[in-house]
Amino acid sequence: MPVELLNEFIDKNCTITLMGEQHIQFIGIVIAVEGYWIKIKEDESIRVINGAMIQDIKTSK
Repeated sequence: MPVELLNEFIDKNCTITLMGEQHIQFIGIVIAVEGYWIKIKEDESIRVINGAMIQDIKTSK
């Protein structure tokens, strides 16, 4: 996924789906994008995801 598109999701609550057979999803607020890495805050933790593995991002209300 292009970095320019990832930047549009900063400070938004999102559901992120990763590529693969299992369709793993993460829900959290995107707090930073650096290169092809995206950092999200999930409840009490921070997760860093490889942007090249993202299949879909959906904003939540």
